[in-house]
Amino acid sequence: MDFLQDLDIDGSEYQFMFQTPDNNALSTVAGSVDGSYSNTYPLLDGHENLHPETLGLSGDMDPYLLQRYQSDEHGTFKFKQLAIRSVNSNTPVQFLISQPSLFTQSRKEVGHTGALISSQRAELEKAVSPNMGKRLISLYNRFIAPHYPVFSTESPHNPATSAPCLLAAIYSIALPFAMYDDQLCIDMAYDSPDAEDLAHLINTAVAFDIHSPNIATVQTLFLLITRPSSNPLVSDASYRWTTMGTLVSAATNIGLHLDPSLWNVPPAQIAARRRLSFFVFAMDQWLAAALGRPPHISRANWLIDELSTQDELSSGLDASQWANIMAFSALTSCLTNTLDRLYSLRSFSQIHRPEELQTTVLELSGSLGRIKPDWISSTDPNNDNSVPGMAIKLGYYYTQLLILRVAVHTQNSHLSATSTSDQWSPRDILKTVLEQYSDFLKTLKSDETAEHWPPWCQSAFSSLCFAMLFMFVSATTYEEALSSMELLQTTRKQMRLKANAFVVMRLGLLRMDAIFWRGVDQVLKLDPHVKLALDASKQGT
Repeated sequence: MDFLQDLDIDGSEYQFMFQTPDNNALSTVAGSVDGSYSNTYPLLDGHENLHPETLGLSGDMDPYLLQRYQSDEHGTFKFKQLAIRSVNSNTPVQFLISQPSLFTQSRKEVGHTGALISSQRAELEKAVSPNMGKRLISLYNRFIAPHYPVFSTESPHNPATSAPCLLAAIYSIALPFAMYDDQLCIDMAYDSPDAEDLAHLINTAVAFDIHSPNIATVQTLFLLITRPSSNPLVSDASYRWTTMGTLVSAATNIGLHLDPSLWNVPPAQIAARRRLSFFVFAMDQWLAAALGRPPHISRANWLIDELSTQDELSSGLDASQWANIMAFSALTSCLTNTLDRLYSLRSFSQIHRPEELQTTVLELSGSLGRIKPDWISSTDPNNDNSVPGMAIKLGYYYTQLLILRVAVHTQNSHLSATSTSDQWSPRDILKTVLEQYSDFLKTLKSDETAEHWPPWCQSAFSSLCFAMLFMFVSATTYEEALSSMELLQTTRKQMRLKANAFVVMRLGLLRMDAIFWRGVDQVLKLDPHVKLALDASKQGT
């Protein structure tokens, strides 16, 4: 480690740059990126003391000037208290690796005096023993990882070596599944870890690490967002969205907005970074849609907005699970296009002439239709009833709703203009989509095991119900209003029957039930023919 001999740290502290994440023998990866560096690829992520900070193109340390530094064979140049690591030189990409103690004073000034890693680990092990932790990690891999393969099998989690805050986040999201472990189901029946203790450890560690985040910090924040609320009747929207902003900032800080495909780092780390980058992007887009917010991430400044088959490397997923990930990737691309073209504030404020809107909606619907898996329209109960598969089906109907909702709203505002386009009726198309969604609810089956649903699903279930209510209240004829109310009532019945097994539906059901509890005609302004349809629907129940 000659390049670190002048740093105020022992070179051994930076040996991890050339080791496996478990601090074993030196890790070398054969291959060549662009001829600038040797074939030995040192690690960029995976050690608790390695906190790479990206140096961007517009920053004060001009990357094209840094490219001319006399770096060693690994692309690293040393200073007294920091090192600059170059990972690509075609378009220069460099990371600043600083002495950990550099941030001590700034942390103290804002009150972030976190405990040492050893102290954090001791605190964590008081709440969750190492043996219990291993079992919770196994449950995480079984129930959560198929949704978000943001880790690498090259660096498996270990209660003795992994970052304590990340372990605490894994334990927290895996705890609801403890009943499916033969030992934990008994141990936790009498002495379950205190969720508040785990949360305190996570929050303290993240606040400390945010001064110099690493990949474990990003993964921890991601799991905080995906962790379901303990109360299924609360969306916790503000917390999730604020944490999402912190996640995006931390991810950008360590270069996850960049494409590492040509970097001189091990292939498994390239694939893991690409997967994590995509899921940060995807979570931002889906939460933005679900919560009605502008996305934090602009596609123009985030290079990994879709995954490729090569990204499966070291994901730990089987073929069917990876197929779901690829389907979700394609669906996310359609959702992102929909948000960009129909829901960005500029595009919405310049709202399209009806004929222009029709073209946009048809293009978006066409791209969504081209990625439609065969099982989306299947009523076969044996056709991928995994929760990731069901979430993708829900996301498909939800994306269709978002595409058509703008068209329906605009059509209602331009009734005279839309009369010239008799062959295209977004209301009829949306009604068909909502009927298909209602049929989808009927096919949902649970094997009575606990399930994890992505956080945006809660709002997706609710949005589709509110779309049915809008179709009712905006119906132009008595017959259409009656049909829409019947569909809504059928859907409410299905959700009520399924809500015990699928708690993710409960918030949407509660919000819809609240309107009926108050009285639909006491909440909404109804045209006379719509009021007649409401009265008729009451007589039929």
